[in-house]
Parts: sequence; C-alpha cells; structure tokens
Amino acid sequence: MPRPSRPLPRPGAHARIARFGGGFEAATIVAVEEDGRLLRVRSETGELLEFQLNRATARFLQTGAGSGPRLELLGD
Repeated sequence: MPRPSRPLPRPGAHARIARFGGGFEAATIVAVEEDGRLLRVRSETGELLEFQLNRATARFLQTGAGSGPRLELLGD
C-alpha cells in the first residue's frame, strides 16, 4: 500500500508556522478536527492558533486570514 506523500496531521506531531516575512516558528499539533481539515496548534511561545485546510491550495492557513501564516507539517 502506498504511503501518503506528506505527513498526516495528528495530535502531538511537530509542525512549523511559516510567517509572511519568511520567519518560522516551531509548533505542536494539539487537536485535529473536521476529518483533518482543522488543526489547533500551540506555538513555541505558547500561543494557541487554529489553521484550516485550503482546498484550492492544499495548505493549512490560519483561520480567518486569507494570506497570513501557514502551517507546515513535519515528519517525525
């Protein structure tokens, strides 16, 4: 059976938040909802953020922000 081409979101998995200016911040997924389309993450500064899968681009974008930070899932 083929493996997914990218990591699947799961609680406890590592991710990073890509900011618009090119900066990155480590994060940990704390909740996965809506069949993996909505993720809640805690940033390394302790902030709780929500990201939703954009169906057009297949990227996780911060909820309510059209072109703001995006979430990148990291493999373990």
